[in-house]
Amino acid sequence: MASINKKRILLVLITFLFLIACLVARLIWLQIVMAPKYSLAVKNQTTSKIVLKPQRGIIYDANGNILATNVSGGDVYAAPKNITHPDAVANKLYNLLGMKKDSLYKLLSNKNSEWTILKKNVPLDNVNKIKKLNLAGIYVEDTSIRSYPDGSLLSQTLGFTGVDGNGLYGLEYSFDRYLKGISGLEVATTDEVGHVIGLPEKLYEPEKGDDLVLTIDSVIQGYAETAIEKAYETYSPANGITAIVMNPKTGDILAMANIPDFNPNEPNKVSSIDTWSNSAVSYLYEPGSVFKVVTASAALEESLVTPDEQFYDPGYYIVSGHRINSWTKLGNIDFSQAVAMSSDTVFMKIIVERLKLNTLYKYINAFGFGSPTGIQLPGEASGMIIPEKNVHPVDLASMSFGQGIAVTPLQMIDAFSATINGGYLMKPNIVKEIKSGDKVIKEFKPQVIRQVISQDTSNTMKELLKKVVDEGTGTACQIPGFTVGGKSGTTENYSPGKYTASFAAFAPVDNPQVAVLVVIRNPTKNGHMGGEIAAPVVKDILSNTLRYLMIKK
Repeated sequence: MASINKKRILLVLITFLFLIACLVARLIWLQIVMAPKYSLAVKNQTTSKIVLKPQRGIIYDANGNILATNVSGGDVYAAPKNITHPDAVANKLYNLLGMKKDSLYKLLSNKNSEWTILKKNVPLDNVNKIKKLNLAGIYVEDTSIRSYPDGSLLSQTLGFTGVDGNGLYGLEYSFDRYLKGISGLEVATTDEVGHVIGLPEKLYEPEKGDDLVLTIDSVIQGYAETAIEKAYETYSPANGITAIVMNPKTGDILAMANIPDFNPNEPNKVSSIDTWSNSAVSYLYEPGSVFKVVTASAALEESLVTPDEQFYDPGYYIVSGHRINSWTKLGNIDFSQAVAMSSDTVFMKIIVERLKLNTLYKYINAFGFGSPTGIQLPGEASGMIIPEKNVHPVDLASMSFGQGIAVTPLQMIDAFSATINGGYLMKPNIVKEIKSGDKVIKEFKPQVIRQVISQDTSNTMKELLKKVVDEGTGTACQIPGFTVGGKSGTTENYSPGKYTASFAAFAPVDNPQVAVLVVIRNPTKNGHMGGEIAAPVVKDILSNTLRYLMIKK
């Protein structure tokens, strides 16, 4: 009996020792082997990693005026599990967040969601009011909101940013990698509801984005926008108006305006997202007789015509058995009069019979048509040119006065400038430099693409274009005290009664400082001819700009 009891006691002791050994082993496993893993899990649960948004770079005009900047605001988040009365919270917040109460309540009452974004880019006043409410489960992260102080000024060129701060259109998009900066990181200990306790464990400060300095002058931009706004009211163009002001010697863009436009502070308040696109670089149109500056330059450069050579304009031209009517019937005229009065007949005769296809295409390509200009803006179109092998004689005749070829307004003013600046095709430029603080990290200097005509031909073209304004189709662009040269263009689009009216001009004639192009797309009232409706708009912009730049009369 005693032996059996001893065995039982020994069995209990062994069992007890085994259990103690298991417990010790478990403690060793948890506290030594698994300690790093559990320690990391606890740390992750009580540590927040907050990405610190950098300040986006500022965009300035050529004179240092701010076109795009940042203002303080905040992003508002919620932890629904920590919200006891979502209906009461929704009632207090919906106005401050600009949300519908029902939509906000659904977000706050979703207990399956640990974390949700309520609204980004909340204005500072509302952010401060939300903070004062001190609502459990509601968190505010201070941030900056992109702001455009001048509203719609230069809207399509500047573009805008999304709620995440990334550039979506315009310069904001094409220079996003410079403007956006480098994000920072804050690592801090938090309590059970996510509030930061004490000082951050680690802090990596964000780096501000680089700044852009444009060639745009806000004053000249204002002149251009005011002028096309008035023209928009007067002519009610179905497809809007574009105006570009350029320094013809450098290729610098001084103004680039489109209407309809939009407010980049509220980009979604547009009737169509097409309004976001920059028509100055993306819209294709047949330039009409403004294109005669190219064909005239080519004929003069090739010594195929002289300004005083005599021609006869019967009001039509016959090519390959097809009669193409001209809008003029001028009788006996010289070439300078043919330019001044925009005789289609004379230009068809010169191009078809003298310049011919191969040489015309040489100059079309040399003046940059059919290729993007390379300006620092997104969405630039290349234009459309009929492949040379597919050009028939009738096509060639039509191209002599700017039909059968599609260009962008930027291509047209760039080519126009080349005819009057000594013959140099310049690369259009809208950004002057990129700066990091006071240090210039990248500079965009004037760049000559190629010389397309000689200085002598350019001088002749200036005098011919002066005659257009003095006594031809551009008299509506005369500016008292200044010599002005220009060329009108009118194209009937492929629907009856639909026209594109345009006018390009420069001044002063002896030393061109400013070139302006205005394109009015499908005007619906008060005229449709380029010299009739576009020339006065150009005059308005050009006269104000000359006065502002203090160009001597």
